[in-house]
Amino acid sequence: MRFIDLTTKYHITRDKIRMGVSILSIILVSVLASIGIHAVLDAQAVAEIDRRQQEANALLADITEVTSAESYLESTAVETSELSPSVAAIEESATMSTSETGETADTSATTESTEATTAATTTTVATTTTAAGPKEVEFYTTVYASQNINLRSGPGVEYSIVRELKAGDGIDVIAQTDTGWYKTYSGNYVLARYTQTSRPTSATTTTAAKPTASPTTNSGGGSGGGSGNMTYYGSCTITFYGPQKRKDGTYSKTTATGTTCSQGRTCAADWGVFPAGTVIYVANDPLGGDGYYTVEDKGGAVKGSHIDIYADDPYAFSTTTREVYIVK
Repeated sequence: MRFIDLTTKYHITRDKIRMGVSILSIILVSVLASIGIHAVLDAQAVAEIDRRQQEANALLADITEVTSAESYLESTAVETSELSPSVAAIEESATMSTSETGETADTSATTESTEATTAATTTTVATTTTAAGPKEVEFYTTVYASQNINLRSGPGVEYSIVRELKAGDGIDVIAQTDTGWYKTYSGNYVLARYTQTSRPTSATTTTAAKPTASPTTNSGGGSGGGSGNMTYYGSCTITFYGPQKRKDGTYSKTTATGTTCSQGRTCAADWGVFPAGTVIYVANDPLGGDGYYTVEDKGGAVKGSHIDIYADDPYAFSTTTREVYIVK
């Protein structure tokens, strides 16, 4: 009996030792895991602090850069405002020089130079103040070219030249820019300072082309009398029209006489003044042709001394006036 009792006690003691070791192991693993978790959390916190510090430094750098840019713009605007009087003085000097010499050939060069100088100043101001471009205000009137000037596709000398307007050409204006350009009815632009509100008195004698025959003035203002193959009618308003839009969206080029419109030949007129089939000569042809047109069409708005010339692109031309002859 004593032997059995001792064995039982031995087994009980060994089981207790194993249990104690297991408990200690669990406690040790828990402590190590807790230390590891704390270390990871600390590392993440340090990384987050570093990231936020970098963002703060980048934001401070951006603020400094913006402040420097604003200071530069203010200084540039001051320099531009100081430059404007000098540009005006250059323009005035160029204009005085042209009028004193009286050399027509130099006028075009002076005009282009002045336009370029003005455009440079305008571009500088636009760059430092706004990128929206010049502002336009509605302004409806008719002006006349005071000299040969360029009709451009936009309000600046950097835009392409549509064509050259002769001194005395009429220009229908629908708007004016704050940079000194007129917007025409056709959507093109001319410099306002090279126009005037009244037609130059010398425009007809200096710019009108000579007809091939020697016309005789008809004092009655009609189509009769005179020697040669032409009779002078008088000054007429010249407008332009193009293909007529149908209800189905297509375009018609058929005239009131049944012919097909042709640029450089077809025109519309008041048949009570210029009967259908009348051949007329338009001095200094605004289309750049030979000046001979046939009355093949008419229109409700074409009355009296009014010639409406057909053009494939009528919006490329502005209303003007020309001397008209009736060809016999």
